[in-house]
Amino acid sequence: MFKKYTSCLLLLCALAMSHTAWANDNASRKPLTLYLVLHDDISHYNTHELRQDYFAWLIKDLESFTDRYVRLAFISDVPGLTDFAYQNDDVDETYYAWKNKMDRYVFDNGMQRNATTKYLLLTQNRINSDTLGASTDKSYTGIASLETFAIPAHELGHMLGGTHEAAEVLYKGGWWCQTNIVEKHGDLYSNCYVYSDANKQIIAEHLNRHP
Repeated sequence: MFKKYTSCLLLLCALAMSHTAWANDNASRKPLTLYLVLHDDISHYNTHELRQDYFAWLIKDLESFTDRYVRLAFISDVPGLTDFAYQNDDVDETYYAWKNKMDRYVFDNGMQRNATTKYLLLTQNRINSDTLGASTDKSYTGIASLETFAIPAHELGHMLGGTHEAAEVLYKGGWWCQTNIVEKHGDLYSNCYVYSDANKQIIAEHLNRHP
């Protein structure tokens, strides 16, 4: 058992500077904390690059309708965790094997496991040829490939209660785009980089039960 966060790069100082006034107005609400577990196969990414490309726009959207601020932490270079063998034809088997590993890591390190703390494994590749990520409804952990910018937002949306059925195709900026939790991304559509209004309501209502 190891009581440490190996290379757990908490971005709380930078976030605190940008969110101080906002956080003071929402002090009664817990922040939404997203732990991003970086698989060894994405070691070529730096955390600034990941934050800007995959999460800055997501944080902006989440904060706009949840009435709480969002903070990121990165976990990397943890043998037995970040080298997890995630590629498998059986998605359920992979997901529950990952959940068991994350359960142990969270327990061993005395970390939180609640509705406002999420742990997402980020990977270079798909789980299999048909599957870019995996999670379950309102789960505290999931897996997401970096193959497209919207996949981490898609899986986190499920982890916050969002559904495929509530996703939408919108007409924005002269073209059609798909919101974050569409079941299958069409090649002709762009990403909206937001959750649909219906999913925003679902997510907000879920989080409101956990002030």
